[in-house]
Amino acid sequence: MLKRIVLTLLCMLPSIVAHGADVQMGTVTLKLTLPAGQCDFDPSQAADKRIIDASTAAAPGNDMLEMSADCAELRDWRAGRRPLLEHMTQYQTLRTVRTAPFTTADASAACAQMRAKGDQVNADLLPSIKENVSKAMKDVQLQGQTFLGVAGEDSNGCYVTFLQKFKAETGKNITQLNMFFMGSIKDRLLYVYLITPYVDDSTLGQLLALQKANTAALKAANGL
Repeated sequence: MLKRIVLTLLCMLPSIVAHGADVQMGTVTLKLTLPAGQCDFDPSQAADKRIIDASTAAAPGNDMLEMSADCAELRDWRAGRRPLLEHMTQYQTLRTVRTAPFTTADASAACAQMRAKGDQVNADLLPSIKENVSKAMKDVQLQGQTFLGVAGEDSNGCYVTFLQKFKAETGKNITQLNMFFMGSIKDRLLYVYLITPYVDDSTLGQLLALQKANTAALKAANGL
């Protein structure tokens, strides 16, 4: 099962934190949280539904549990004043194991495999990830992405990073950083993606801090 989880991941992509949706995963109910300043997508809004459908189609083996974006961006997006959403969060799980136990030991083993994929062997992972970002900025072609490695870990999982370059519908060339927490929450597998534009070397550290803050809030909301 771990190999399937890792391969699926490789083929995809301290603040006040808001409460998101409650989702059922077998006999377990998870309370999801949203990063500070983000609001839920609303499938009844045509603009939101277009993003939800596209994101869901991009990960056919996963269940999309929750999507959110920066509240101001989302407001302007719905009103037609913004052509792109730049700061988003997605909660997903692997559909085939949604109702199955996924323990912290399973998460640790999966993270070890992810870390090996990125050749990350040091205790302090962030500097080498930054080096990978600098290299990827030069090497990754438009419409491409690269796996940067594991940027950090905690007792429930790890933080995995990708860099992606693509041309948006508007014709604008986008470079974005995609970091997700992959781990065990109440013995269920959860992927929490945070997506943001890549600005400079500070983007990675800022995104990791935001991801850790949201993960801490997620654990607290679920009694961990």
